[in-house]
Amino acid sequence: MPHTQQPLALVLDIGTSSVRCAVYRPDAVVLPGTAARRPFAFEEDGTARVDLLRARTEEVIDECLSRYREGAAGIGPLAVVGWTGFAMSWLGVDKTGRPVTPIYTYADATSGVYANRLRAELAAAGRLEEMHQQTGTPIHVAYAPAQLLRLAAEEPQRLAAVAHFQTASAHLLACWRGEPFAPISSSEAGWTGLLDRSRLDWVGGDHRVGGRHRDDLLALLPIERSQLPPIFDYANGPTGLSAEYRRRWPELSDARFCLAVGDGAAANIGSGGVDASRLALTIGTSGALRAVIHQAAGEALPPVPAGLWAYPVDSRRWLVGGSLTDGGSLFHWLLDTLRYANPSSLLAEAAAIEATSHGLTILPFLRSERSPGWANDAQMTISGITAHTTPAHIVRAVLEAVALRFRLINQRLAPHVPADSPVMAGGGGLQENPLWRQILADALGRPMHLTNIDEVTSRGAAILAFQALGLADDIPLPDVVETAYPHPATSDRYAAAAEEQNRLYEMILGNGR
Repeated sequence: MPHTQQPLALVLDIGTSSVRCAVYRPDAVVLPGTAARRPFAFEEDGTARVDLLRARTEEVIDECLSRYREGAAGIGPLAVVGWTGFAMSWLGVDKTGRPVTPIYTYADATSGVYANRLRAELAAAGRLEEMHQQTGTPIHVAYAPAQLLRLAAEEPQRLAAVAHFQTASAHLLACWRGEPFAPISSSEAGWTGLLDRSRLDWVGGDHRVGGRHRDDLLALLPIERSQLPPIFDYANGPTGLSAEYRRRWPELSDARFCLAVGDGAAANIGSGGVDASRLALTIGTSGALRAVIHQAAGEALPPVPAGLWAYPVDSRRWLVGGSLTDGGSLFHWLLDTLRYANPSSLLAEAAAIEATSHGLTILPFLRSERSPGWANDAQMTISGITAHTTPAHIVRAVLEAVALRFRLINQRLAPHVPADSPVMAGGGGLQENPLWRQILADALGRPMHLTNIDEVTSRGAAILAFQALGLADDIPLPDVVETAYPHPATSDRYAAAAEEQNRLYEMILGNGR
C-alpha cells in the first residue's frame, strides 16, 4: 500500500439495544462520518430473532461501507474486522446452517426451574464450587446449561433438529462465508457456562471415559460434544467471504475477520481497564464491574471469587467480575412507571436528598439476580414506603440500591485488584448521570473516572482487532474528563445501608450473600 495509507478496522458492536458499525484508525479513533446504527431488541421471553439480528447487522455494514467509500477509502484499506457480541448468545442450526431455534440470551425468562434443579444436583454431589472454578460461571438462567435442559424438557423436537450450536456472531460469520457453522472465540465460549478454563476447550473433551466422563457437566446435559463449535483465540479468525458477500462488500473480501469477543471484555479494554490497575464499570441495559487479570505463561489460573465469574479475553487475559441483569433498564422502567414529566428535574430532586435518608431498602431485581447471589427467582422488592415517600426518594433509593449490589462485587474483587485502583465509568447509564457516578464512588470507595469515549465497547473491539494485527502497542488510554471522588462519611452511610439490604435479601430470598 502507499506509505501514506494505513490499515483500518471495520468494527461491529452487536448490543442488546442496537447494532453499530464504524471504521477505526490504528489509534482506535473512529473515522468521522463512518458510524452507522440500527435499533435491536430482545423479545419478551429474553430470546432474540435471528432473522432480525442478521438484517440489522447487514444493514449497518452496508451503510458503514457506503460512508467509507464516500469519504475514507483513500485513507487506507479495511485490513481487519473486529467485533463484539452481547453475551451470552446461543442458537441451534441444522446441518445446512439454517437456524432451528431463536437466539437464547442472558436475559432468559423461562429456565429458572432447570437452573435450580441442576444447581441442587451439583450441590448434593458436593461439586457445585468445583464446577464454578472449572467453568468460571455459576449455574443460572443466564447460561446455556439451564437453557439446554429446558429445551430438552419442553421442546424436544426443536432440540432434536439441532446439528450445531453457535453464538449469534458465529452464525453471522458462517452465513457470510457460505458455511453451515463457524468457530467461536474462547471469550464467547466462556460466556456459555460450558468452557473448561484450564484447557480453553469445552467441558469433557480429553477427560471422557467410555465416551463421556460420568462426573462431567456435559454428561448432565442433552447435547453431544460433536454439536459444539471449535474454539480459538479471537485473533485466529478466518479470511474470505462467499461470492455473494464478496460482491456486496468488496472492501472486506481480503480482510481478516476476528472472532467476536464478549461485549464486557471489549468494554473493559475500550474504557482503559486493560489490567488490574483500573477496574471498569459499565451500565447500559444491564451492568457489570470487572477487571482484566493477566496470566503469565506457567502461572495458575486466577481463582474465581465467590459469586463472580471469570471469562477469557484470550489465552493470557481473564475478565473477572460480576454483572447485574438490571442496570439502566431499571432506571428507565422507573421513569416510565412514575410517569414523571421531567426526568432531569426528577434527578435534580434526587441529588438534593441526603444519602440513604429516604428510609427505603430495595432489592433491584426486575429480571432475576445475577452476581453475587444468582437467585433465579428474585424479584424487585421495595421496603420502607410511607405517606411521605416521593418519586425523588424512590429514584435516589433505586440508584443507591444498584450501587450497593456493585459494592458487593467490588468486595469480592478486592483480592485481585489494588485498593487504590480507580474505576473507569462507561455506558449510557453513567455518561449523563453524574448523581449515579457519585453514588457509585461513595458506595465502592473508589474514584469514578468518566472518560472522553462515548462507545467504549466498540473502541475495545477495535483495539483487540489491531492487537490481532500486531498494531496496537501505542494506543493511549482514554482521557479522563471528570472524576467523582468518594466521601468517607457517605461511604460509611452506604456500608450501613448495605447491611440493611443484605438483611432484606435474607428475609426475602434466604442465604444472604
